[in-house]
Amino acid sequence: MIMPVAGEPEVRATGGQVDVITMALIDAAYDKNENVRDLIGTSLYDLGRKQPVMVLSSLHSYLIRHAKLAQGHRVVLLSTIERIVKDTIDDMPQTLARDLIDLSLDEMTRSKDIVPDWQTAASNVLVAMGTRFCNEVMEGLHQKFQPGVMPHFFVVQTLGSLASANVYAMVPFLTAVLGTMLPMLGMAKHDNMKWVFAHAIAKFSEAILDYVANIDKAPDPTVKREMFSGEIYSAYETFFKVWLQSKEPKLRLAVVEAVGHMSHILTRDKLEEQLTQLVQGILGLYKKQPEPFYVTQSLCMILDAATEEESTILEPQLDMLLNSLHPGVCAQPDFNNAMSVKNHNELLRCFTVIARSFSDRTIGFLMQKLESGGLVNSEKNRIGTLEIIKHLINSAGPYMEDKKPLVVSGLQAILTENNNKVKRMFSQVIIAMAHHEYLELEGGTLMVEFIVRQCTLPNSPPGKRSPDPDFVTNEMLRSMCENVLQLVTTTIECMERVLWPYILELLGPPQYTPAFGSIARCAAHLANKKREANDEDYMLDYEVSVKPGFNKVNIPKPPAMIARLVVMAGQPHAGGGRGQHILLLMKGLSPNLNPDLVDLWDAVIPKLIQFLEDCDEDEEKWSQKTWEDLMLKMLSKSMEVVNDDDWVVEFGTEMGKQIPLYNSHPEEKNFLYKCLGVIMRSCSNKQFVQQHLDLLFSTVKHTSQVEREGCAIGVGYCASSHLDTVIAKLEDVAKKDMVRKSTGFMGLLKDKSEIDVERVKSTVMLCHGYLTFYAPITLVTSRIESSILRSMNPHFSNVKDPSVKQNLIRAVELIGKALHPSHLNAVFEFSRRGELITHMQEYIKVESMSALHSETRALAMNACSTLVQLDPKMNEADTFDLIKVTTDSVYGLPAHGGVGGKGKEDSGGEGDKGPQAMMQEAQDCLNSLLKEVLKKSVTPDGLQEVFKHLEPWMVSTQDHERERVMHTALEIFNCYLEHLEFGPLSPTVFSNHGTLLARLTPRCTDPSLTVRQVAIDCVQVVLKIGLRYEGQPVDHKDQMVEALTTLKERVVKDDPQVLFSVVSDLAKVLVKKVPTDQLLPFLDRLLQGLIDVHPHASSGACVVLNSMVKTRGSSLHQQVRDVIDALHVKLGEITVEQTKKGTLRTVRTMATHHLVGVANALLNKPLPFDENLVECWKILAAETQLTTNLMDHLLEIMARHVPYEEKAVKDRKQRPPRTATALPMAASCALAEILQVPETEEVVISNYHRLFSAVMVRVGATTGVKPPPKDQASSDQKPAPKPKKKDAGTVPQKKELDPCDQAIETLQGFLTRSKSEGILELMEEEGGWELLKDADKFQDGIMLLARGLATTNVQHVAQVVACLNSFLSSLLEPQRVVVVAFFAELINQKCVNDLMLVELLVNSMLGRLVDESHIVRMLCIRGLGNIASVGDGQVHKYSTTVLSAMMAGMDDKEDPDDHITLEAMGGLSKILAEVDEGNVRAILINITLRIRPCFEKEKSSVRAEAFKLFGNLSRFGDGPSKAPFLEQIHTNFISLLLHLNDEDDEVKRGCKSALRQLGPLIGSDVINDMFQKHLLEEANLHYGEFMNNLAKALLQKNSRRDDDDPSITDFSDKINFYVMGCVSFFKSTWETVKGNAAMFIGFLLGNLSQDKHMAISKEHVCGALIQLLKDPSPHVRVRAAEAMSLLHEY
Repeated sequence: MIMPVAGEPEVRATGGQVDVITMALIDAAYDKNENVRDLIGTSLYDLGRKQPVMVLSSLHSYLIRHAKLAQGHRVVLLSTIERIVKDTIDDMPQTLARDLIDLSLDEMTRSKDIVPDWQTAASNVLVAMGTRFCNEVMEGLHQKFQPGVMPHFFVVQTLGSLASANVYAMVPFLTAVLGTMLPMLGMAKHDNMKWVFAHAIAKFSEAILDYVANIDKAPDPTVKREMFSGEIYSAYETFFKVWLQSKEPKLRLAVVEAVGHMSHILTRDKLEEQLTQLVQGILGLYKKQPEPFYVTQSLCMILDAATEEESTILEPQLDMLLNSLHPGVCAQPDFNNAMSVKNHNELLRCFTVIARSFSDRTIGFLMQKLESGGLVNSEKNRIGTLEIIKHLINSAGPYMEDKKPLVVSGLQAILTENNNKVKRMFSQVIIAMAHHEYLELEGGTLMVEFIVRQCTLPNSPPGKRSPDPDFVTNEMLRSMCENVLQLVTTTIECMERVLWPYILELLGPPQYTPAFGSIARCAAHLANKKREANDEDYMLDYEVSVKPGFNKVNIPKPPAMIARLVVMAGQPHAGGGRGQHILLLMKGLSPNLNPDLVDLWDAVIPKLIQFLEDCDEDEEKWSQKTWEDLMLKMLSKSMEVVNDDDWVVEFGTEMGKQIPLYNSHPEEKNFLYKCLGVIMRSCSNKQFVQQHLDLLFSTVKHTSQVEREGCAIGVGYCASSHLDTVIAKLEDVAKKDMVRKSTGFMGLLKDKSEIDVERVKSTVMLCHGYLTFYAPITLVTSRIESSILRSMNPHFSNVKDPSVKQNLIRAVELIGKALHPSHLNAVFEFSRRGELITHMQEYIKVESMSALHSETRALAMNACSTLVQLDPKMNEADTFDLIKVTTDSVYGLPAHGGVGGKGKEDSGGEGDKGPQAMMQEAQDCLNSLLKEVLKKSVTPDGLQEVFKHLEPWMVSTQDHERERVMHTALEIFNCYLEHLEFGPLSPTVFSNHGTLLARLTPRCTDPSLTVRQVAIDCVQVVLKIGLRYEGQPVDHKDQMVEALTTLKERVVKDDPQVLFSVVSDLAKVLVKKVPTDQLLPFLDRLLQGLIDVHPHASSGACVVLNSMVKTRGSSLHQQVRDVIDALHVKLGEITVEQTKKGTLRTVRTMATHHLVGVANALLNKPLPFDENLVECWKILAAETQLTTNLMDHLLEIMARHVPYEEKAVKDRKQRPPRTATALPMAASCALAEILQVPETEEVVISNYHRLFSAVMVRVGATTGVKPPPKDQASSDQKPAPKPKKKDAGTVPQKKELDPCDQAIETLQGFLTRSKSEGILELMEEEGGWELLKDADKFQDGIMLLARGLATTNVQHVAQVVACLNSFLSSLLEPQRVVVVAFFAELINQKCVNDLMLVELLVNSMLGRLVDESHIVRMLCIRGLGNIASVGDGQVHKYSTTVLSAMMAGMDDKEDPDDHITLEAMGGLSKILAEVDEGNVRAILINITLRIRPCFEKEKSSVRAEAFKLFGNLSRFGDGPSKAPFLEQIHTNFISLLLHLNDEDDEVKRGCKSALRQLGPLIGSDVINDMFQKHLLEEANLHYGEFMNNLAKALLQKNSRRDDDDPSITDFSDKINFYVMGCVSFFKSTWETVKGNAAMFIGFLLGNLSQDKHMAISKEHVCGALIQLLKDPSPHVRVRAAEAMSLLHEY
């Protein structure tokens, strides 16, 4: 035990090493590294929990004895004391507690200056001590807190903190503390002292309030707030009257916070007395404090105290308060600033607190702010005021009950607001009002109407958005209010009384039309709910509808309501999908509208709703026309059901009156006109009809195509019952409104009436069309020429206005439809047809071809389609002109129609259509027209008459033009097939069958996918037409023709191979299906396809041509040779790959007899071979006999010529530069190309051993070799021809060929062709190809090849070895390396169980052990070590020789990088795993001694292999060598354990493996189990936890202890040995190992039972650990500190 020196503080020491350790940790606690500092602090804390008295006394003593210790060091130690005290205070001796209190007081007050970190740490210790020793702490603080003497800053702060930490113990002291403190307030001169006094008294006040609030748990239940009122008031006077005036913001905040708490302790009289000054003073701080939250919080506490029990003492200050708080709320908070949001919420809470006692004054004040002229113009003030009102409605419910009428009336000032942000807040207020039944009062409906108005807001204008982040767009506000309206209707039950039936009134006004869907949704909900419940107020009295407290509701009368709902339902998707809501409302209101409609609407409306729902699920089902037809049908049925002409007239009159409602809604107005037409059709009242025809023409907006069409269709509906009346009306309009007026002098100046006349003319022309279409069929033929066309004819010529032109065209189309036999049910010869078609053609011709600006051409073609169908048939010339004009006008347009758009004039309603949509429309219209033309003559000549106009466009360079014409072609072919009939006079031969197919064939491989697919469809249809001419029935299915459908699916990919496959399959069909008489025309036209401007198309033509010639060329024998010769000459000029391939196939046929000479020439071409040469080599290889001869020749060249030339270098360590020779490399290139040909497979397999060995050696010999110089050539080579001058600039430079890459490519080709997939997969998986390219690692790639050969191609191994053996004595090192590496791996693969081969390879290895190349020697060692894998017999046969070679390898002097040593140890590991103990016994210990230094080698792979070898020696540890080997285990045990957490993963795995192998020998089942379970090779080891558990296992008493069995060990006897072993590693060069050693010592000693402590050299170990605390590495210092924290019992 260490005795204290007299006068020094006593350490309550244990007498053990832990005292020294603790002192060392204390001394090192202020480490320069923050992580180390934290860990040492934690270690001291851990020791302190186990030995609190000793550690705390040591810390106390150290601080006392080291008065000049660095301040940071003192802070760390004091913080450690605080942590330990918090955990161990319950068991702390009284004397030690006093010592620590005295120390902390001294540390806290030693310096008169403020040193925050130091004094705060000391103060925290006192506070921690005060949780148990409050009296002692207060006693100590009392000494530093004497009356009349200004205390230390931290004494006061500690008093405050202690009051918060131990309320029940501190409150009894507060009377005395306050008594001493109050006189000091006047003595405080410095702001920091004032701050700490304010802070402390705030804490005292909080403690008092907390004590009183929890009086049932307090030790003294007699304590009251009033007991402290006097002292608190005294402090308040100083704080408020003096200190609050300070210029220091922090002091003011502390005073403000204190005053807030103190206000609750002041008596009611004092509070009332001081309230005026207090409130004014606090409010005045807003201008001084940058952060207002604490001021607001304090003010809220003061207000809370002042309004307790609804007290009114605040009344004199109320106006001032409201006027001061209101601007704060109006200033919106910064939601990214938490303090700003808190302040805003606290301000709102102030209003709630005030409203408890002054709700009337508060509401009056807020209403005044809304009504005040100055504030109404302030956005922020209005928003803030509304937010306060919303807050009060939600939070001050009981106090607001009688203020509801005032709130509702006051808020009406906001109803006319235009600012979206204010309206958004007002909408939120309305929701709150709805929930709290405000809207049931008078004026509540105005709030509802306000919400509805916001639902009508249009979209915000496009353009730059406001930079204000809180900007509210119309869309945002509208969406919110739609949700509000739905919410108040469906979730707030009390709102039903407000909304019904008032909501129906909002359906009528036009300003609410945009919100119709939202209104209808709410009205439908209420109507159906009340109808189902049969509520008393469901049925409406349209004459009187007044509810108590409400104004009269002006609900539209039933006919007006029906008219409004039906028209609005005509556009069901507008207004957010209003259709379903309107229909539901109609169903819900039907009993209130007309009892006769109930049954009909109940049956029909659900079906209409289902139709809408189905269309919502599948948008393609939607058709506006279908929907309108359904609605008009329901309208017509409704009038039939009512069966009252007077009601129909009233209904129609109401609908007419509503026309002005839709002046801004053309789609709805369009539908209204149609509805009015249906009504007029059903009405027999002539006056009503005449009046409403007048109304139609007087209200229609002639500039709107949408309204124009609605009007025209309505007129048409009316004409079906009142034809002559309508004709008369149109003639009257033409006379009155279509007469051009002039208002200028002498008629020279024109006003807008000219344009107006043109617009009216457009309407009248369209009306004529619909009049004709809907007129009774019995009357239309008599009126068409006499009345209708007579009125229209003058207007066809010189039409400039596009609107008039388009509506004339539409009228012509309608006339054509009306005169069609299917419509008339009779044949009518229309004599004026040609005239109308001419007009249409003229309109088409004048349309722009640069861009598609309008749909005029599409409309005109539709009209022509309709007219073509009429009798009589058009003549050939007229037909030609029509087709020419229309095709030119469509196909020549730019892609997607160009950039179209409307001009200055109305373009006829197509404004919603983009150029692309108009383009598609024009294409469809053209197709329809051509089909109608074809239908008039379904013959080959008729087909050719149309098709000849398409042919020029089929070879266009523009994709979009070809796509358009191919779609047309398909349409007309399908039309031809569909309408083909055979009569007595019909042609029996399809004369253009072959030419059509030949023209279509190139398009089947067109660059455009669309063209390809459509072309295949066309071919299929043409073939089907041919089958029909061959006599096949319509339903006949030809298998080959039907199979073309699959080709269409395959051409989706642009892959040339796929397209080749497709066209090949197409060729097979054409070969069979082209008739003999059509063969020559087919080929003649197909030859033109070879020069198609599109490469894919020309290639497709080539494929079909080749197939046709190959199969049916007997009749073309003389012509075949001419064609092939021509293509062969052009081979170098052809740029299309597929076409070139077709040419090469021809070359192959021609070259069969001349291949030898071609091969000799090809071999000497410049490298690398160009594309044509490559293809020629592949063609040559197609014949098996030729391939064999070529391979023999190429292998001879590769064997006879050296692969590279080498220049001598002076430095032997430097690798000499090597340059490849040209001829062997050319042979290798040729071989690579030949091997790509599948037909060579049989030849390759038969020469497997020759090719494999030659190419593999070639690979090894070219690794790291440079390409041959460009001017190098063999004796037979001739320089490459120079390009012609005109092409010199365009000839690409050939890429330089890397010899090694090329050789590897040849090898890969060989393995692929010989089906050596196993070798290829192995090389890919193991990265073998990259290894072969690495000059330092290529031998590893050779070994992979050997492994693959031995495992997958066993039959070739012996022959390959025979071929390679000659290279073993090569003068070229790379070739020897290849062979030795290959042989070494073959031995590892057991030489495919061939014992003679084993002997051959071993002798070869032994013979090269003295090779001058250290790489060859290393590989020989590896190969001899691999003998272990061959089998026991061979191992025993060669064990002595091999072991000697391994030992010699470990002593190789010319092995600077330990490569041979590494191989020798690896070989030993494998050999020792197989040999008997007797063969090793003599050298076992020698081996262990040889490898022990390798455990600490710098090279990680050597360390790893050494550990593995040591583990492998475990085989011999259980025999005669047991005792000496066990001793070696113990000697190396610590090294193994420490390197288990080595920096290198391979070393870790080696240690794991060794320990698992050694585990059974060390004599402990527990430890062995741990090794086997946790030390899995790839498992993640938690090293610290494992070592701790191992230490515990080592210290367990071994139940198997047997003194006669040295293998059964009580490890506790060797703990000191292990510990000292760990200490020896404290000098390791690896900081990780040093840290592991320190940590393991901690685990060992920390878990060692106390009775074994004497066996440990504690002083030496602890001294060494203490030294580690000074190690340069932070990691080591951390581990040392962790270890020391475990030695608490020493």
